[in-house]
Amino acid sequence: MAHFSTQIRINATTEKVWEVLADFGGIYRWNPGVRHSYSTSENSHGRLATRHCELLKGDEFLNEQILEWRDGESFKVDIYETNLPFHRNVVEFSIEADGSGTIVMVAPDYALKYGLLGRLMNQIVVRRKFRKGMEDLLTGLKYHIETGEVVGDRVPDMAAAAV
Repeated sequence: MAHFSTQIRINATTEKVWEVLADFGGIYRWNPGVRHSYSTSENSHGRLATRHCELLKGDEFLNEQILEWRDGESFKVDIYETNLPFHRNVVEFSIEADGSGTIVMVAPDYALKYGLLGRLMNQIVVRRKFRKGMEDLLTGLKYHIETGEVVGDRVPDMAAAAV
């Protein structure tokens, strides 16, 4: 299993950040890697809620389910079905207050398909690209919360957005 974490500070209260994260089906509004997403369960958040994400590249998709839910603090998402080369992928999202802002952290715990070849692919290219994707996800979340704008298929330029 491979693991890393990355974080960002958002200029908003933990309540505001949690409100956006808790809209589980609405990730397309702030994740620049997701073209469209929607809830696939009756419950739109909380443990066992599910969603479908259509990614930017062609027919790539993720079906995800919340495994753990600590209201207002954290949740873990299991990517239980995808056409990407993941054997297992659980991503934890957590938030904590930081003065008048909020620190948001994402921490994927994953393994690729293909055994030894998958481990080599991870060391050579996947880990770096996956980390960049998680950093872009956080940048998009920050931009969406601080401006109210939907990110779409681009990574916001946070320096330009701050002006």
